[in-house]
Amino acid sequence: MRHERGSTFIVVILVSAFLLTVGVALLTVTGAGPKAAGNIRNQNEAFSAAEAGFEAGRMAVEQNFLAGQWSSFSSAYLQDPTDIDLPLATNYFRKLTDEQILTALNPASNGVLFYDQPYVPTGGGQFDPRFTYTVFLIDPAAGGGISNPSEVLMVCIGVVRSGTRIIATSRLEILFGTVP
Repeated sequence: MRHERGSTFIVVILVSAFLLTVGVALLTVTGAGPKAAGNIRNQNEAFSAAEAGFEAGRMAVEQNFLAGQWSSFSSAYLQDPTDIDLPLATNYFRKLTDEQILTALNPASNGVLFYDQPYVPTGGGQFDPRFTYTVFLIDPAAGGGISNPSEVLMVCIGVVRSGTRIIATSRLEILFGTVP
């Protein structure tokens, strides 16, 4: 009889351990879903910010040509930081993360159309600083080949922040040119 009580106790412990393991696994799985959904939402918002930057950049380029401020892209290419458009350079823009690019850019530099520009209205003429875009122009042939002043690579970086911390970024690179 004593022997049977001991084996029952072991069975109860094993069943309890199994149920505890299943419970912890369920908590982990159900807890990961909302976090993954939040990450996807942040990435989508960053992509939307980059798209908004592209539209604003495209309109700014058109306005510069229509106003006669530009006759080609040669004077509009980003030059600062130095060698950001050269593939063999250590600070080539495609070797850097979006955060590194934003830190390296000089907002007043020629070639930067928009820097950390908020675009989501909150009402009363204010914009939400959590959602921003940065747009700059690169010479697409800088790393080799023949530079064509009628072509430009527009780089748009969308950013989503939580306070001052960047939680998501998205980068678009669009090659376009003028009609001769």
